Amino acid sequence: MSPTAEAVTIDAAPLAEPAEEPRLMTHAYDGIREYDNPLPGWWRMIFVGTIVFSGFYWLYFHVVGWGASPDDHYRQTVVAYDEKKSLREQADLANVSEESMALKARDPQVVAHGEQVFAQRCASCHGPTGAGLIGPNLTDRYQIHGTSRLDIYRTVRGGAPGTPMLAWGDQLPQVDVVSAAAFVITLRGTNVPGRPPQGAAVGAFSP
Repeated sequence: MSPTAEAVTIDAAPLAEPAEEPRLMTHAYDGIREYDNPLPGWWRMIFVGTIVFSGFYWLYFHVVGWGASPDDHYRQTVVAYDEKKSLREQADLANVSEESMALKARDPQVVAHGEQVFAQRCASCHGPTGAGLIGPNLTDRYQIHGTSRLDIYRTVRGGAPGTPMLAWGDQLPQVDVVSAAAFVITLRGTNVPGRPPQGAAVGAFSP
């Protein structure tokens, strides 16, 4: 046997197969095999904790009814606001009367402040002179809501539901509401040309 043939025979000896990696999973895709790497223990604990928490959450809010949902909080807040609003309105009305509004309408400082409030808040609907734009003419002898000075104050404070007239008592301090109403009272009978009369004829205010 020639040396060459002997060398070939030695080189052709079968080689040992590499040991199977224990972490390799048995399935393969396109020649790619996947390691079996379990998730960390802390991650699994958090995952299980979220499932347990969701169960308690469901029982607490939707079965037993101990907890309040955001909708419940909103409804409770609205109820509390309406109750406080009613109390504020009663307190404000207790300090306002037909006589007090007549006095306010004769106070130059109150009327001047009311004119400023009117220009900032009311002129966009009633016009700078009160002759009416979207809102009615405030300078004629007609009144849509009520007949008295106190009715004017109530309209300014509480608004007119179903109309663009806002409830300024919810947005302005009481002193601004009273002053604006006092200024509007002084406009009665100035008869600035503007929107045609609306409401009932009421004439001049009594002294």
